Amino acid sequence: MLHKLRAALSILGIVCGVAAVFSMLSVGEGAKRESLAQIERLGARNIYIKSITLTNAQKNESRLSHSQGLTLYDAQRIENGCRDVQDVAGLRELKASVFDVTKDFKPLVVSVTADYASLLDIQLSDGRFICDNDLLDKKPVCVIGHSVANSMGVSGGIGNSLRIENSLFKIIGILQRFDNKENNSGAISLRNYGDMVFIPLTMSDHLSKKSSISNINPYLEVSELIISVKTSQQVLETAVLVKRILEITHGGVDDYQIVVPQELLNQSRKIQRIFNIVLGSIAFISLMVGGIGIMNIMLATVSERTREIGMRRAFGATYSDIIMQFLAESTILTFTGGVVGIFIGFPGIWIISTIAKWNTAITLFSLVLPLVMSTIAGIFFGLYPAYNASKLDPIAALRSE
Repeated sequence: MLHKLRAALSILGIVCGVAAVFSMLSVGEGAKRESLAQIERLGARNIYIKSITLTNAQKNESRLSHSQGLTLYDAQRIENGCRDVQDVAGLRELKASVFDVTKDFKPLVVSVTADYASLLDIQLSDGRFICDNDLLDKKPVCVIGHSVANSMGVSGGIGNSLRIENSLFKIIGILQRFDNKENNSGAISLRNYGDMVFIPLTMSDHLSKKSSISNINPYLEVSELIISVKTSQQVLETAVLVKRILEITHGGVDDYQIVVPQELLNQSRKIQRIFNIVLGSIAFISLMVGGIGIMNIMLATVSERTREIGMRRAFGATYSDIIMQFLAESTILTFTGGVVGIFIGFPGIWIISTIAKWNTAITLFSLVLPLVMSTIAGIFFGLYPAYNASKLDPIAALRSE
């Protein structure tokens, strides 16, 4: 307390280190939660098969191998060949113009099977989703996202019509509001259902009279297949079997991509563990630098307070008493620096979240870890100065000026 400025400068390294570690842990936790939430929304029991665009050379290879691309025939083979598959849904993206909406708004039109909404847990705010009878009777009906409904104004309600190309589709359902943050960095990303229009798959190509997916025209090309497995424990095993079936069906042509959200989830967790190790290393280095500063100050303090130490020893203080005194001082300094660093870290996290638009999350771990590490640094780097203080000769210390 007699040297406030010196004490404040000595803990500056600890303050900066703790604030940086606290901020990085919060940013890392926010990024982890966002990525895990997106992966989990894809479904832990689902397997995705996406059609990919081929080069001219790959197209020639595909024709030689008699591959038809990703079609509903693949869905039929997977349903028949995988006993653990519970359901299969198909989606086909259509390049179709949608009218009755604002000029600057261009919804994505997709044709789907009846099970698409249930497999992806898509919720409706009004009406219903496409059913098997819509597929069977080739009904010109559609389900629209909330953004599409808002863009249509008063016309965006159940029972009204939406014009797609030259056809009118009756609106039978409106999806709940869906907030999707753009993130296309992964192998598969969440679709923004709010900007989509769903129509029956039978309205995009000729189908047979039966509504079961196994009886749909096997040569109908799709953009994506979603496979639902009975239990999450069977997903990885089923994915291997699905890959083998597609290799046979497509003659070894890689005109598709298999994405397993459960694998992405496991990979994300491994990456997060590595990220935590990196953050821990940065924290260790930061606190090492701050701790060395504390040790230097404490060594200088010992040399300045030799007479005080001699007086204490003369009045009966033991070696351990002197060690505990200086250890307590260094620990209080670093712990105070840790607390100040945490308080500085809060506005730092807010600035990062506001300016960089990153998700952040403050957890008990991100609060406790920097404080514990700063306290350990105080004890570790205070040991040597405390040992030096305890070894001073009381007579020589009393004689010092």
